[in-house]
Amino acid sequence: MKILFILTILSTCLISQDVGYKLYKDGEIESALEYYQALIQLGNDDISREDILYNIGTIYSNMDSISEAGSIFQQAYHDSLDFSSDLSYNYGNVLYRGEQLDKSLEAYKNTLLKNPNDSDARKNYEFVKNKIKKNKNMEKQQDQNQDSKDNEEDKSDNNNSDQNKNQNENENDKENNSENNNNEDPQNESPQVGNNQNKQMQSNQSAENILNALKENEKVNKKRKEKNYSQESNKDW
Repeated sequence: MKILFILTILSTCLISQDVGYKLYKDGEIESALEYYQALIQLGNDDISREDILYNIGTIYSNMDSISEAGSIFQQAYHDSLDFSSDLSYNYGNVLYRGEQLDKSLEAYKNTLLKNPNDSDARKNYEFVKNKIKKNKNMEKQQDQNQDSKDNEEDKSDNNNSDQNKNQNENENDKENNSENNNNEDPQNESPQVGNNQNKQMQSNQSAENILNALKENEKVNKKRKEKNYSQESNKDW
């Protein structure tokens, strides 16, 4: 990572700047940050605000305080009319570590626009560009897999629904058949009853006809007897 600390010589201001760098190198991070914050509040014509913010952002970045570093570098971006390639490069690194890949790619692009010969910026630009593309392909594949899974689940649900429907229909058919067998129309038995009644009526009619015939025959015989008797009575003795 590129780090810019302003090196100065032989003046009170320049010595003060060396103090901030020395504090940082000696591990007195908080003191170094306080020193640079004081320079911003006091104002200084020998060191630009962008350079001071750059130093503060770089310290936070080396401390892995990504959120603070990003905030400082963004502030430096907004305050500067012509930011340096080093600022955009370090800002790109912080954005990448914060998983803001699109913004990181833009920062590396700005670095290359400022300094086309910056090989580190170019490598980082290509790396982040490929990672963004890879992530999009992975997301697309995941979406396709999820769609395929959803379709399989829908098919399974539909098959289960059809099976349940067919099972219910079969059960209903069985119940209906059972009810029809248990509740047959009594009229189905009526022809037998009717036939028995007809047979009985025919038998009674036949018996009555025979009885009438006997009675008629008896009358005929009686008449014959009377006629014969009358003829016998008229005989000459």
